[in-house]
Amino acid sequence: MALGRLRRAALCGVLALAGCATLSPPVVDTAVLLSSPDLLKKVAVVPFVPDSAFHVSPPPAGVSAADAADLVTRFVAEAFAERRIAVVAPNDLIVAFEAEGKVLPREDVAAVAALAARQFGATAIVLGRVMRYREREGGARGALRPASVAFTLTLYEASSGKRAYQARFDETQVALSENLFLAMKYPGGGSRWLTAAELTRWGALEAIDAIPDSLR
Repeated sequence: MALGRLRRAALCGVLALAGCATLSPPVVDTAVLLSSPDLLKKVAVVPFVPDSAFHVSPPPAGVSAADAADLVTRFVAEAFAERRIAVVAPNDLIVAFEAEGKVLPREDVAAVAALAARQFGATAIVLGRVMRYREREGGARGALRPASVAFTLTLYEASSGKRAYQARFDETQVALSENLFLAMKYPGGGSRWLTAAELTRWGALEAIDAIPDSLR
């Protein structure tokens, strides 16, 4: 009898765990805006820009809005490459515009898309904004305040300049003691406190993995 009760209790625990896991919110909020097969053959990553409401971290761990945008841009480009998607690096776009005597217009979709397609054979360009990049205070085993990152990325069809896909990542790490099920989703299963860079890399990969097959 006692053994049967233990088994039932264990089964209930597993079912409860599964139920909570299914109720966990997605890591990224996404929207598909256009059906465009082969969109990801080659993606040109435009340097991200800081949002007008960028949240500045306090020193000494804080970085400027411009530096945060550059960091997120780099991690997003690396995430595309890690998923074996051909990438036109942000610096290549900058150099290409400079060769024409121009400054790269980071938010001019039509101009960037036209150059990326013409000079690099890009099938898509990605633009993004960074709202928050706050480094953790403390170490991996104990943090006074967790890392917190928020950014958006939008994929545009290079041939038309139309929006095809957008994703928003907005995450402040949660402790295991605060919410077991939410904390377990992080790299490392919530066993350590992530840096802002680790949080960003994870968010970038999740945003790319969420791109549907209809755009690949």
